[in-house]
Amino acid sequence: MVHFDLPPPAGLTVKTVAYLPHRSPSVRGRLATVGSAVLARSVWRCEEEDYPLVRWATLSHPLLPEPFEGIRIAQIADVHAGAFMPPARLARVRALVETLNPDLVVFTGDQLDRRAVDAELFVHGFAGLAAPLGVFGVLGNHDHLASRELGIAALDAVGATPLVNACAPVERGGACLLVAGVDDLESPKGPNFPIVQRYRADFRLLLCHQPRGWARARRAGAELTLSGHTHGGQIAFPSQGVNLARLTTRYVAGPYGDGHHALFVSRGVGVGAVPLRWGSPPEVDLITLRRGPFHWA
Repeated sequence: MVHFDLPPPAGLTVKTVAYLPHRSPSVRGRLATVGSAVLARSVWRCEEEDYPLVRWATLSHPLLPEPFEGIRIAQIADVHAGAFMPPARLARVRALVETLNPDLVVFTGDQLDRRAVDAELFVHGFAGLAAPLGVFGVLGNHDHLASRELGIAALDAVGATPLVNACAPVERGGACLLVAGVDDLESPKGPNFPIVQRYRADFRLLLCHQPRGWARARRAGAELTLSGHTHGGQIAFPSQGVNLARLTTRYVAGPYGDGHHALFVSRGVGVGAVPLRWGSPPEVDLITLRRGPFHWA
C-alpha cells in the first residue's frame, strides 16, 4: 500500500519554467537568454502568468447516443509533477479545470515526471478532483520511470479511476459510453487495445498516452481517442513549420479524423527535461461531444 501525505514534501526544491510565446516582443534578446540558461540548468521565471490556456473543441459524431449529447470532457495531459511544476501552478491547473465544470475529467498520462516524490506533488495538487460522470486516468512513459505501481497509486489517491489496460462503462439514460485506457506503448507489459471491445457500448472513448497508437485504437473500434505526450512539440516555430514533435509522430496537437474515428492530441500543461516552451503554450482541453455528421469544430 502506497501512502501519500497531502502537504507537499518538506524541503522540496522546485524550479519554474519559461513559457515564451513565439510572438514575444523581444524575441532576439530572450533567445540569447534562453540559450545560456538552458545549458546552465538555471531557474526560470514564468513569463506568462495566465498560462495554462483552455483549448476548446467540439466533436460531432453520428454514433454518440442522445443521452450523452453535449457531454463536456476536460483533458489534463502531461502534468509532469516534479522539479519544473511548482505547487502554485498545479493549483492553477486544478482551479481552471473546476471552473470549466466538465462532466468528465481524464488524465492522459505523464502525471509524474520521474521521481517517487513527484507522486506526492501530484496528489497534493489534485486530491479530491471530481466530476459528475467520473475522473479517469492512464499512465505515460514518465509515470513508468517513477514506477507503474506508484503511477497507479497516485491516480487512485486523487480519486481518479486508473484505466491501465482496463475500461469503465458510463451509463446515462439507458445508453453506455465506454471509457477505456491502455498502458503506455513503451511499458513492459504493453498496451491491450482489444480491451475497447470488452463491454457492449454505444460509443467508445479511449485514453492512450502516445498518439502514434491511434492506428491500433481505430482498429480496436475506438470512436474517440485522447492523447498527449507530444507537448505540442514543446519548442516550435509555427510560422516556419518547425516542430520537434514531428520527429516522432505526424499527430502533433489538436484534432484529427479518419472516417468516423477521431483523435485529439493535447499540448499538455508541463514540460520534460528542458524547462522551456516556445511556440507551444501549455493547455487544458475541453472537448464537447455532439450527435451529428462527423466533424471537428
